[in-house]
Amino acid sequence: MPFLSYFVTPKGLKEYNPEEFAKKISEPGSKVIDVRTAMEFNHNHIKSATHVPLGTIKHELSSINKTDRLFLVCATGHRSRAAATILIKNGFNDVSHLSGGMTAWKKFSGQKD
Repeated sequence: MPFLSYFVTPKGLKEYNPEEFAKKISEPGSKVIDVRTAMEFNHNHIKSATHVPLGTIKHELSSINKTDRLFLVCATGHRSRAAATILIKNGFNDVSHLSGGMTAWKKFSGQKD
């Protein structure tokens, strides 16, 4: 994956702040995908999240339902943008991510490290 994919917001990606994200992920048909490493995910994650590390997302495309509303999360928002690029290029149309990632989520939700 090109390095710049971590910093460019792909066309069609919706970005939500933590408060908006919390509301959206509770809606039917929403699926939260955490693209961080296993160590990061095991340490702390959003309860409803499925773990699909960024490095494996291309291999997991067939296991992700294209009709789900996908909500991506990582530590700061860079890897979730890169994951969104992969998903959008592969025909996923309803892709969003948490602006600021788990760093912002922890501040919003009061979660501790």
